[in-house]
Amino acid sequence: MNSLDLKSGFVAVTEHGALLEVTLDRPDKLNALSTEMYLDLGRAVDHFRDRDDLHALLIDANGRAFTAGNDIGDFLNADPEARRNGELSAAMQLVHRLLELDKPVLAAVHGNATGIGTTLLLHCDLVIAADSARFYTAFINLGLVPEAGSSLILPGLVGRQNANRLLLAGDSLSADEALRMGLVAYRCGDDELREKALELGGKLAAKPPQAMRYTKQLTRHGADAIREQIKKESVLFGERMFSDETRAIFDKFLNKK
Repeated sequence: MNSLDLKSGFVAVTEHGALLEVTLDRPDKLNALSTEMYLDLGRAVDHFRDRDDLHALLIDANGRAFTAGNDIGDFLNADPEARRNGELSAAMQLVHRLLELDKPVLAAVHGNATGIGTTLLLHCDLVIAADSARFYTAFINLGLVPEAGSSLILPGLVGRQNANRLLLAGDSLSADEALRMGLVAYRCGDDELREKALELGGKLAAKPPQAMRYTKQLTRHGADAIREQIKKESVLFGERMFSDETRAIFDKFLNKK
Protein backbone atom coordinates (compact mmCIF):
# COMPACT_ATOMS: atom_id res chain seq x y z
CA MET A 1 0.00 0.00 0.00
CA ASN A 2 1.43 3.39 -1.01
CA SER A 3 2.12 5.87 1.78
CA LEU A 4 1.04 9.50 1.49
CA ASP A 5 3.41 12.20 2.76
CA LEU A 6 1.69 15.61 2.87
CA LYS A 7 3.87 18.63 3.65
CA SER A 8 1.79 21.83 3.79
CA GLY A 9 -0.12 21.11 6.99
CA PHE A 10 -3.26 22.47 5.30
CA VAL A 11 -4.55 19.42 3.44
CA ALA A 12 -6.11 16.51 5.34
CA VAL A 13 -6.90 13.04 4.00
CA THR A 14 -9.41 10.54 5.39
CA GLU A 15 -10.32 7.10 4.07
CA HIS A 16 -13.92 5.90 4.21
CA GLY A 17 -13.61 2.38 2.85
CA ALA A 18 -13.07 2.78 -0.91
CA LEU A 19 -13.71 6.55 -0.75
CA LEU A 20 -10.82 8.97 -0.23
CA GLU A 21 -11.79 12.34 1.28
CA VAL A 22 -9.33 15.18 0.67
CA THR A 23 -10.07 18.28 2.75
CA LEU A 24 -8.73 21.82 2.41
CA ASP A 25 -7.90 22.78 5.98
CA ARG A 26 -6.66 26.37 6.16
CA PRO A 27 -9.82 27.94 7.56
CA ASP A 28 -8.20 31.09 8.98
CA LYS A 29 -7.21 32.06 5.40
CA LEU A 30 -10.51 30.86 3.89
CA ASN A 31 -8.55 27.95 2.42
CA ALA A 32 -6.54 30.19 0.10
CA LEU A 33 -4.36 27.79 -1.88
CA SER A 34 -0.58 28.06 -1.64
CA THR A 35 1.88 26.32 -3.94
CA GLU A 36 2.63 23.74 -1.26
CA MET A 37 -1.10 23.03 -0.89
CA TYR A 38 -1.38 22.43 -4.63
CA LEU A 39 1.57 20.06 -4.42
CA ASP A 40 -0.13 18.23 -1.55
CA LEU A 41 -3.36 17.98 -3.54
CA GLY A 42 -1.36 16.57 -6.44
CA ARG A 43 0.23 14.02 -4.12
CA ALA A 44 -3.21 13.03 -2.84
CA VAL A 45 -4.58 12.62 -6.38
CA ASP A 46 -1.57 10.47 -7.36
CA HIS A 47 -2.07 8.37 -4.23
CA PHE A 48 -5.74 7.92 -5.10
CA ARG A 49 -4.91 7.03 -8.71
CA ASP A 50 -2.37 4.39 -7.70
CA ARG A 51 -4.45 2.69 -4.99
CA ASP A 52 -6.48 -0.13 -6.49
CA ASP A 53 -8.62 -0.29 -3.35
CA LEU A 54 -9.76 3.35 -3.63
CA HIS A 55 -12.58 3.92 -6.12
CA ALA A 56 -13.86 7.49 -5.57
CA LEU A 57 -12.40 10.83 -4.50
CA LEU A 58 -14.17 13.57 -2.53
CA ILE A 59 -12.74 17.10 -2.34
CA ASP A 60 -14.19 19.31 0.39
CA ALA A 61 -13.13 22.02 2.85
CA ASN A 62 -13.23 23.07 6.49
CA GLY A 63 -14.21 26.53 7.71
CA ARG A 64 -16.45 29.22 6.21
CA ALA A 65 -15.47 28.78 2.54
CA PHE A 66 -14.53 26.15 0.03
CA THR A 67 -11.57 28.29 -1.02
CA ALA A 68 -10.68 31.95 -1.53
CA GLY A 69 -8.68 30.87 -4.57
CA ASN A 70 -4.95 31.32 -5.07
CA ASP A 71 -2.95 32.83 -2.25
CA ILE A 72 -2.22 36.36 -3.54
CA GLY A 73 1.01 36.43 -1.56
CA ASP A 74 2.20 33.45 -3.61
CA PHE A 75 1.42 35.38 -6.79
CA LEU A 76 3.47 38.37 -5.61
CA ASN A 77 6.42 36.18 -4.64
CA ALA A 78 6.36 34.04 -7.79
CA ASP A 79 9.48 33.78 -9.96
CA PRO A 80 8.81 35.29 -13.41
CA GLU A 81 11.21 32.83 -15.03
CA ALA A 82 9.15 29.92 -13.74
CA ARG A 83 6.09 31.07 -15.70
CA ARG A 84 7.65 32.00 -19.04
CA ASN A 85 6.41 30.26 -22.20
CA GLY A 86 3.38 28.84 -20.44
CA GLU A 87 5.22 26.57 -18.03
CA LEU A 88 2.50 24.98 -15.92
CA SER A 89 2.05 26.12 -12.35
CA ALA A 90 1.47 23.65 -9.53
CA ALA A 91 -2.23 24.52 -9.81
CA MET A 92 -2.38 23.58 -13.49
CA GLN A 93 -0.36 20.43 -12.88
CA LEU A 94 -3.12 19.47 -10.43
CA VAL A 95 -5.76 20.18 -13.07
CA HIS A 96 -3.94 17.92 -15.52
CA ARG A 97 -3.92 15.13 -12.94
CA LEU A 98 -7.69 15.45 -12.50
CA LEU A 99 -8.22 15.61 -16.25
CA GLU A 100 -6.44 12.29 -16.69
CA LEU A 101 -8.13 10.37 -13.86
CA ASP A 102 -10.26 7.35 -14.77
CA LYS A 103 -11.86 7.24 -11.32
CA PRO A 104 -14.80 9.46 -10.24
CA VAL A 105 -14.14 12.77 -8.49
CA LEU A 106 -16.77 14.50 -6.35
CA ALA A 107 -16.60 18.00 -4.84
CA ALA A 108 -18.65 19.39 -1.95
CA VAL A 109 -18.77 23.19 -1.97
CA HIS A 110 -19.92 25.66 0.69
CA GLY A 111 -19.32 29.37 1.05
CA ASN A 112 -17.14 31.14 -1.51
CA ALA A 113 -15.57 29.14 -4.31
CA THR A 114 -13.30 31.80 -5.78
CA GLY A 115 -10.99 31.58 -8.79
CA ILE A 116 -9.72 28.04 -9.06
CA GLY A 117 -12.34 27.19 -6.44
CA THR A 118 -14.77 27.42 -9.34
CA THR A 119 -12.61 26.33 -12.29
CA LEU A 120 -11.36 23.22 -10.47
CA LEU A 121 -14.97 22.03 -10.34
CA LEU A 122 -14.98 21.81 -14.15
CA HIS A 123 -12.68 18.81 -13.74
CA CYS A 124 -14.84 17.04 -11.15
CA ASP A 125 -17.48 14.55 -12.23
CA LEU A 126 -20.15 15.59 -9.74
CA VAL A 127 -20.47 18.70 -7.56
CA ILE A 128 -22.74 19.18 -4.55
CA ALA A 129 -23.33 22.81 -3.55
CA ALA A 130 -24.57 23.92 -0.17
CA ASP A 131 -27.08 26.76 -0.06
CA SER A 132 -24.28 29.13 1.00
CA ALA A 133 -22.09 28.35 -2.02
CA ARG A 134 -21.06 31.27 -4.22
CA PHE A 135 -19.10 30.80 -7.44
CA TYR A 136 -16.81 33.61 -8.56
CA THR A 137 -13.86 33.36 -10.96
CA ALA A 138 -12.34 36.74 -9.96
CA PHE A 139 -9.73 36.75 -12.76
CA ILE A 140 -10.93 39.82 -14.63
CA ASN A 141 -11.04 41.94 -11.46
CA LEU A 142 -7.41 41.01 -10.70
CA GLY A 143 -6.26 41.88 -14.21
CA LEU A 144 -5.82 38.19 -15.02
CA VAL A 145 -7.23 35.83 -17.66
CA PRO A 146 -9.10 32.51 -17.25
CA GLU A 147 -7.22 29.32 -16.34
CA ALA A 148 -7.76 25.55 -15.97
CA GLY A 149 -9.31 25.41 -19.44
CA SER A 150 -12.29 27.43 -18.22
CA SER A 151 -12.26 29.71 -21.28
CA LEU A 152 -13.04 26.62 -23.38
CA ILE A 153 -15.16 24.55 -20.99
CA LEU A 154 -17.45 27.16 -19.44
CA PRO A 155 -19.13 28.46 -22.65
CA GLY A 156 -20.01 24.89 -23.63
CA LEU A 157 -21.20 23.96 -20.16
CA VAL A 158 -23.26 26.97 -19.07
CA GLY A 159 -23.64 28.91 -22.33
CA ARG A 160 -21.68 31.87 -23.66
CA GLN A 161 -23.67 34.54 -21.83
CA ASN A 162 -23.41 32.82 -18.46
CA ALA A 163 -19.71 32.11 -19.03
CA ASN A 164 -19.18 35.80 -19.73
CA ARG A 165 -20.99 36.71 -16.53
CA LEU A 166 -18.17 34.91 -14.74
CA LEU A 167 -15.23 35.66 -17.03
CA LEU A 168 -15.98 39.18 -18.32
CA ALA A 169 -18.47 40.80 -15.93
CA GLY A 170 -16.95 39.22 -12.82
CA ASP A 171 -20.37 38.24 -11.45
CA SER A 172 -20.81 35.68 -8.71
CA LEU A 173 -23.34 32.87 -9.05
CA SER A 174 -25.54 31.56 -6.27
CA ALA A 175 -25.98 27.85 -5.61
CA ASP A 176 -29.41 28.04 -7.24
CA GLU A 177 -28.05 29.69 -10.39
CA ALA A 178 -25.17 27.21 -10.58
CA LEU A 179 -27.62 24.31 -10.33
CA ARG A 180 -29.87 25.69 -13.07
CA MET A 181 -26.89 26.28 -15.36
CA GLY A 182 -25.46 22.81 -14.84
CA LEU A 183 -22.30 23.96 -13.07
CA VAL A 184 -23.29 21.73 -10.13
CA ALA A 185 -25.33 18.53 -9.96
CA TYR A 186 -26.93 18.76 -6.51
CA ARG A 187 -27.85 21.36 -3.91
CA CYS A 188 -28.50 20.87 -0.20
CA GLY A 189 -28.50 22.67 3.14
CA ASP A 190 -25.15 23.57 4.66
CA ASP A 191 -25.78 21.39 7.70
CA GLU A 192 -26.22 18.29 5.53
CA LEU A 193 -23.46 18.90 2.95
CA ARG A 194 -20.81 16.56 4.31
CA GLU A 195 -23.33 13.80 5.04
CA LYS A 196 -24.73 14.03 1.51
CA ALA A 197 -21.23 14.17 0.01
CA LEU A 198 -20.03 11.09 1.92
CA GLU A 199 -23.22 9.28 0.97
CA LEU A 200 -22.77 10.07 -2.73
CA GLY A 201 -19.06 9.33 -2.55
CA GLY A 202 -19.77 5.94 -1.01
CA LYS A 203 -22.32 5.26 -3.72
CA LEU A 204 -19.79 6.04 -6.45
CA ALA A 205 -17.10 4.00 -4.72
CA ALA A 206 -19.42 0.98 -4.62
CA LYS A 207 -19.99 0.94 -8.39
CA PRO A 208 -18.13 -1.64 -10.51
CA PRO A 209 -14.64 -0.05 -10.83
CA GLN A 210 -13.84 -1.15 -14.38
CA ALA A 211 -17.22 -0.08 -15.69
CA MET A 212 -16.63 3.28 -14.01
CA ARG A 213 -13.24 3.61 -15.71
CA TYR A 214 -14.66 2.83 -19.13
CA THR A 215 -17.59 5.20 -18.61
CA LYS A 216 -15.25 8.07 -17.69
CA GLN A 217 -13.12 7.34 -20.75
CA LEU A 218 -16.18 7.32 -23.00
CA THR A 219 -17.56 10.58 -21.60
CA ARG A 220 -14.22 12.42 -21.58
CA HIS A 221 -14.56 14.49 -24.73
CA GLY A 222 -12.05 17.05 -25.94
CA ALA A 223 -9.31 16.35 -23.40
CA ASP A 224 -6.57 17.20 -25.91
CA ALA A 225 -8.27 20.50 -26.74
CA ILE A 226 -8.56 21.31 -23.04
CA ARG A 227 -4.87 20.61 -22.48
CA GLU A 228 -4.00 22.87 -25.40
CA GLN A 229 -6.27 25.61 -24.05
CA ILE A 230 -4.62 25.35 -20.62
CA LYS A 231 -1.26 25.96 -22.32
CA LYS A 232 -2.60 29.04 -24.12
CA GLU A 233 -4.19 30.36 -20.94
CA SER A 234 -0.99 29.74 -18.96
CA VAL A 235 1.11 31.84 -21.34
CA LEU A 236 -1.26 34.80 -21.00
CA PHE A 237 -1.83 34.21 -17.28
CA GLY A 238 1.92 34.32 -16.61
CA GLU A 239 2.26 37.46 -18.72
CA ARG A 240 -0.59 39.17 -16.89
CA MET A 241 0.56 38.04 -13.44
CA PHE A 242 3.79 40.03 -13.78
CA SER A 243 2.29 43.06 -15.53
CA ASP A 244 2.41 46.44 -13.79
CA GLU A 245 -1.39 46.64 -13.93
CA THR A 246 -1.94 43.35 -12.13
CA ARG A 247 0.88 43.84 -9.60
CA ALA A 248 -0.73 47.14 -8.59
CA ILE A 249 -4.06 45.35 -8.06
CA PHE A 250 -2.36 42.66 -5.95
CA ASP A 251 -0.62 45.29 -3.82
CA LYS A 252 -3.87 47.17 -3.29
CA PHE A 253 -5.64 43.93 -2.36
CA LEU A 254 -3.05 42.99 0.24
CA ASN A 255 -2.81 46.50 1.70
CA LYS A 256 -6.58 46.62 2.00
CA LYS A 257 -6.53 43.35 3.92
